[in-house]
Amino acid sequence: MPIARVVSRWNNYVARSPLRKMGHTALVAATTSLVAKSMAFIKEVVVASIFGLSGALDIYLVAFVLIGVPINVLLNAVQTALITHLAGAGLSPQEETNRFVATSLMTLACLAVLLPIWLWVLPYALPWLASGFSIEKRQALEVALHWLIPYYFLTGFNLLGYGVLQAKVRYLANGLLPSATPIVIILVLLLVRGGHGDWKALAPALVIGRAIEGLLLLVTLYRHGNLALPHRLDIRGMNAIITPSLALLPGTAMLTISPVVEQAIAASMGEGSNAALAYGYKLPSALQGIIVTAVGITALPYFAKQLGQGESAYCLHSLNRLSLWLLVGSAALIFPFSFFSSDIVALLYQRGAFDSLATDRVAPVQFAYFMQIPFALVAMLGVKLLAALKLNWLTSAYMAIAVLLQALLAYELSVRYGTQGIAWAATLVSALLAAITFISAHLTLRKLSQ
Repeated sequence: MPIARVVSRWNNYVARSPLRKMGHTALVAATTSLVAKSMAFIKEVVVASIFGLSGALDIYLVAFVLIGVPINVLLNAVQTALITHLAGAGLSPQEETNRFVATSLMTLACLAVLLPIWLWVLPYALPWLASGFSIEKRQALEVALHWLIPYYFLTGFNLLGYGVLQAKVRYLANGLLPSATPIVIILVLLLVRGGHGDWKALAPALVIGRAIEGLLLLVTLYRHGNLALPHRLDIRGMNAIITPSLALLPGTAMLTISPVVEQAIAASMGEGSNAALAYGYKLPSALQGIIVTAVGITALPYFAKQLGQGESAYCLHSLNRLSLWLLVGSAALIFPFSFFSSDIVALLYQRGAFDSLATDRVAPVQFAYFMQIPFALVAMLGVKLLAALKLNWLTSAYMAIAVLLQALLAYELSVRYGTQGIAWAATLVSALLAAITFISAHLTLRKLSQ
């Protein structure tokens, strides 16, 4: 059969090189993630038609960002450390299960401690974080934060579960399961007809979707033998996860501040600014997310395994090749999208509550975020490799500097150029972070290879 011969030749070609194997798994990951990314984008189109650039959507978006701050600070660090450990330590299946269960319990306990502290601090910070909101709008924002508490814990567990799937190279489930949340949100909004544009329809839909997604993830982990109740909680060997997580925490904390600062600046610019910033980010984020899924989640286990086998020189070769492919390939991809940015916004969103004035506000933001994609992908690759090299302290330092610089640029550029200035700040800082992480990883690998 011709198809069988093509498949056989492809498998033989892939088997000749670890980098080709990574490319193959990246292709599988990207293909499977298309379902989730497509559903997420369809969800945004539905939300746009119902909410437009309304104040209700501003409330939901700011609440979504703020409730996620402790999650992003803690989980970005712990998930990275967990993936690196499971992929490179050569553990037995029982040891892997023990590490995952212990990590999950400890992380959820930390989230439970952080939540009341964060909810206590937020009312005092809201006059600065949502300075453009009226008193009634801030009060609604506080209510929305409490509505999203179940989402807070569900997301914490789900991220660790996806970390296990990525470490064990199970990209089919990792790509498909996230589609559950946007599907549920679409169904709920259509069922209640968007709650007449009220955020109180969006928040429960998000929680229900995340709960169903978590249930499917639990079943998947159990069927693959990655989830079981141990006879006793064995925390031996947890230092291999705790220590790198602590080293990453300063960087993830600063990285989490970035969207909060962006939302705070947008909130001071009048009603609909938060929504305009969010819509402008959606399509570039979806395109970037496909490539991130293809390369980002495969890069960390790949580099961790190669370095564990002492293949520093091959990792250097992989870094050079992948950086070139990502930079050139993504630049070629975004060119037509950038050129037709206004037409794309009108085609995707301009219906219902989303009018031509909204299109004019969103299109320049989207264009700026398109320009960020090549730099963001190379920066992501550099950060993953630095994590595999266990240079988490260096990653934290770079992230902290990048976030501080982005906050300053976002403020200055927003004064001059409005909402699109926030997006251009992100693009400029991504370019700087891409250069510095690539150089650092390159020099480290050259030294190890000598």
